[in-house]
Amino acid sequence: MRKVISLAALSLLVAASLSACSTASAKASNVVDAPMVCSHYVTGTAADQISAKIPATGKPTVSFPTPLSTKTLQTKVLKAGTGSRFGGNQQISFDYAAFNAATGKELQGTSWNGTDAVSQVVAKPAKDATGADFCSALAGAREGSVVATIMSAKASHGGKANAAAGIGANDSIIFVFKINKVVLPRAIGDAKAAQDGFPQVVTDATGVPGLVMQNWDASAAPKDFKAETLIQGHGAVIKADDFVTVHYSGYLWSSAKSQFDSSWSKGTPATFQLKQGALIPGFIKALVGQRVGSQVVAVLPPSDGYGASGAGSIPGNATLIFVIDILAKGK
Repeated sequence: MRKVISLAALSLLVAASLSACSTASAKASNVVDAPMVCSHYVTGTAADQISAKIPATGKPTVSFPTPLSTKTLQTKVLKAGTGSRFGGNQQISFDYAAFNAATGKELQGTSWNGTDAVSQVVAKPAKDATGADFCSALAGAREGSVVATIMSAKASHGGKANAAAGIGANDSIIFVFKINKVVLPRAIGDAKAAQDGFPQVVTDATGVPGLVMQNWDASAAPKDFKAETLIQGHGAVIKADDFVTVHYSGYLWSSAKSQFDSSWSKGTPATFQLKQGALIPGFIKALVGQRVGSQVVAVLPPSDGYGASGAGSIPGNATLIFVIDILAKGK
């Protein structure tokens, strides 16, 4: 997955006054918002001087007086979106352009044509972290928005000159982002009662699931596909052939009590197309008809999993258990 490295390494780190009530645009239907974990963006006199002509497709034409500088983090919404709100610790997909605020020079960016958008988790910085706080720069903006952020020289590049990149020690940096996609950090919705006979799911504070079962012996596994919804989301309905972004953990129903795969341990959600032949049948069955924001537990007999042959660390005729958080629909 592509990431953008730091200015100190000759590039720009993307790891990650309007009030919160006045800047939030109306949500589209079936939009689910995650809690705000980063401070809502704020603007100021420097950000207010940034404007842009934003075409329906392609890169915007950005304008601002030079030299422009700031000592504080400031953000201005150039075009308000209506999709899910970014609150922090979430994966987002975005296009961007970066400018030297002192000279007006464009430093780098994506093509804004859908071919090279960046996708990564933008997290809340640690308390002792220094440098760019992209989480607070973007928190509160909605999917579909175009936003401009101006950062001080210290925050954006440590106050160190970079002659090769055309950056002076005291130059502030402007980032213009188009937020293409906002992904939930975990399932968010209404808790539902667990069904008898299903594994019990326990989660930690960040949403990472684990399983508790009284009988892991394979002989106790059901012979047919079964699924339950533990969290009922309120987002868009998932249909066959849709692209979906999920967090998932997969387990073998066996005395070994083994987890064979988990997106949580990889640090980023996974995106799949629910297309027959591209995924095992039971994974598709578990998701079609569900809503974004839901958490689903599915028990897959071998016929809905990897069959008699198995795959990799999964033996033949294995019954599988998946815990799946549905985080977004679409690419």
